[in-house]
Amino acid sequence: MLTPNDVRHRKFRTYRSLLYGEVYDVEDVDDFLDSVADTIKVLGKEVLKAKEKNNG
Repeated sequence: MLTPNDVRHRKFRTYRSLLYGEVYDVEDVDDFLDSVADTIKVLGKEVLKAKEKNNG
């Protein structure tokens, strides 16, 4: 699971594009976004569990 520091300090690979100059590696960014989505999913489940526990 990602931490706030993981997100703040994440560095992406870059490369030179003739059209756009220096750009981020798409696969690297996509992998990171998958990790972010996984973390959000886990945290969402934890919130639901806590709500159910408090309402039950």
